[in-house]
Amino acid sequence: MTVSTSHLLIQLPMNVQCRIAKLGNIPPSELKRLRDLGLYVGSVASVITSAQNGPLLLAVGDARIAVNRGVAAEIKVVRIFQ
Repeated sequence: MTVSTSHLLIQLPMNVQCRIAKLGNIPPSELKRLRDLGLYVGSVASVITSAQNGPLLLAVGDARIAVNRGVAAEIKVVRIFQ
Protein backbone atom coordinates (compact mmCIF):
# COMPACT_ATOMS: atom_id res chain seq x y z
CA MET A 1 0.00 0.00 0.00
CA THR A 2 1.26 3.46 -0.86
CA VAL A 3 -0.14 6.92 -0.16
CA SER A 4 -0.15 10.07 -2.23
CA THR A 5 0.01 13.74 -1.37
CA SER A 6 -2.63 15.28 0.88
CA HIS A 7 -6.02 16.53 -0.25
CA LEU A 8 -8.97 18.12 1.49
CA LEU A 9 -11.73 15.69 2.38
CA ILE A 10 -14.21 17.83 0.46
CA GLN A 11 -12.18 17.20 -2.74
CA LEU A 12 -12.02 13.43 -2.38
CA PRO A 13 -13.99 11.41 -4.97
CA MET A 14 -16.66 9.06 -3.67
CA ASN A 15 -15.71 5.53 -2.61
CA VAL A 16 -11.98 6.27 -2.38
CA GLN A 17 -10.31 5.25 0.87
CA CYS A 18 -8.23 7.83 2.66
CA ARG A 19 -6.41 8.27 5.94
CA ILE A 20 -7.15 11.36 8.02
CA ALA A 21 -3.94 13.41 8.15
CA LYS A 22 -5.02 16.61 9.92
CA LEU A 23 -8.11 18.07 11.54
CA GLY A 24 -7.88 21.81 10.90
CA ASN A 25 -9.82 24.76 12.27
CA ILE A 26 -12.91 22.90 13.50
CA PRO A 27 -15.06 24.15 16.41
CA PRO A 28 -14.28 22.21 19.62
CA SER A 29 -17.80 20.80 19.98
CA GLU A 30 -17.76 19.47 16.40
CA LEU A 31 -14.24 18.12 16.87
CA LYS A 32 -15.37 16.21 19.96
CA ARG A 33 -18.37 14.79 18.07
CA LEU A 34 -16.16 13.60 15.22
CA ARG A 35 -13.66 11.98 17.58
CA ASP A 36 -16.44 10.33 19.58
CA LEU A 37 -17.73 8.83 16.32
CA GLY A 38 -14.29 7.49 15.35
CA LEU A 39 -12.99 10.20 13.01
CA TYR A 40 -9.53 11.24 14.19
CA VAL A 41 -6.02 11.60 12.77
CA GLY A 42 -4.97 8.19 11.47
CA SER A 43 -8.44 6.77 10.95
CA VAL A 44 -9.46 5.42 7.53
CA ALA A 45 -12.54 6.86 5.86
CA SER A 46 -14.28 7.16 2.51
CA VAL A 47 -17.00 9.45 1.16
CA ILE A 48 -20.18 7.48 0.50
CA THR A 49 -22.40 10.32 -0.71
CA SER A 50 -21.89 13.98 -1.37
CA ALA A 51 -24.92 16.18 -2.03
CA GLN A 52 -24.05 19.20 -4.15
CA ASN A 53 -24.77 21.74 -1.40
CA GLY A 54 -25.31 19.38 1.50
CA PRO A 55 -23.22 17.32 3.88
CA LEU A 56 -20.86 14.48 3.04
CA LEU A 57 -21.70 11.03 4.36
CA LEU A 58 -18.54 9.21 5.41
CA ALA A 59 -17.86 5.58 6.14
CA VAL A 60 -15.48 5.25 9.08
CA GLY A 61 -15.14 1.61 10.06
CA ASP A 62 -18.68 0.34 10.65
CA ALA A 63 -19.97 3.86 11.38
CA ARG A 64 -21.56 6.38 9.02
CA ILE A 65 -20.88 10.03 9.85
CA ALA A 66 -22.44 13.14 8.30
CA VAL A 67 -19.98 16.04 7.97
CA ASN A 68 -20.96 19.48 6.71
CA ARG A 69 -18.97 21.01 3.87
CA GLY A 70 -17.34 23.67 6.04
CA VAL A 71 -15.90 21.02 8.35
CA ALA A 72 -14.91 18.75 5.43
CA ALA A 73 -12.93 21.67 3.98
CA GLU A 74 -10.83 21.70 7.19
CA ILE A 75 -9.90 17.99 7.11
CA LYS A 76 -6.74 16.98 5.26
CA VAL A 77 -6.51 13.40 4.02
CA VAL A 78 -4.15 11.20 2.03
CA ARG A 79 -5.58 8.79 -0.50
CA ILE A 80 -4.84 5.11 0.02
CA PHE A 81 -3.99 3.18 -3.12
CA GLN A 82 -4.42 -0.57 -2.86
